[in-house]
Amino acid sequence: MGSLLKFYRITRLGRPFDLSKTSNRISLIGPAVIGVGSVGWDFATGNTADYLGALWASITAFLAWAIARELDPDRPHTATFAMALAALAALTGFRAVPLMVSAAALIGMRVLVGSVGGDLKPLDLVVVVGLAVFAGTRIEGWVVVLLLVLGVLDSRPPGYGFALPAMVVGAGLGAYLAGVGLPGGSISDEVYLWALVTIAAIPLAVRLTKIRSRTDIFDHLIRWPNVRAARVMAGFVVIGGLLASTANDVVLLVPVLAALVATALARTFRPV
Repeated sequence: MGSLLKFYRITRLGRPFDLSKTSNRISLIGPAVIGVGSVGWDFATGNTADYLGALWASITAFLAWAIARELDPDRPHTATFAMALAALAALTGFRAVPLMVSAAALIGMRVLVGSVGGDLKPLDLVVVVGLAVFAGTRIEGWVVVLLLVLGVLDSRPPGYGFALPAMVVGAGLGAYLAGVGLPGGSISDEVYLWALVTIAAIPLAVRLTKIRSRTDIFDHLIRWPNVRAARVMAGFVVIGGLLASTANDVVLLVPVLAALVATALARTFRPV
């Protein structure tokens, strides 16, 4: 317990794994099985083993699990379902998704939900500003910048008065230096399909519910309005990625979408 408290004195973004919990064990075993299974399938079908694709599928599955734990903190099985959805998507064509943008979205949701508890530490603010600058360099990351800003603005930790303008200015500078702009040309029907899926998932995910989970430290109840906001922002993040798509390149943030859809389905079939 002492080492855990020392960890939280440094950061409120990270969440140490308690391997005594089944969900946490699944979060490690699942991606490993998915990666090995992907390579095994390549060998079984006579194809060249795609080790990078297998790694991408594993990371995609883990990120979906982690994001779903933020969106639906009361139900570990939702995270397992999100992992399965993400793995299916990654193994059937969406391997080269912008995973760093999804990872930044995970941190943004963690800040907005406040699942760790307590104020962000100085190191956390440095990380959040860095993520905002990175997200600004990619068009599909612009909504992630908004998510990070909203999270910091809602929690208002010490130093947020410096962090907020640093995030906005840094993201704008990153976009300028990277020459990021809205894509031109037509987009494929597939983009409209994924947009409809996302739009349908948002209202299902945000139906009124109770949150019984507590923060990792201080044992405070996680606030339902913050969880609801994170679910809405998850949908916006996916749509923001789709807006970056072109007819030949669909930008689908698979981990975020998988977590949102899993949460929506959990709310639909087990609403209490």
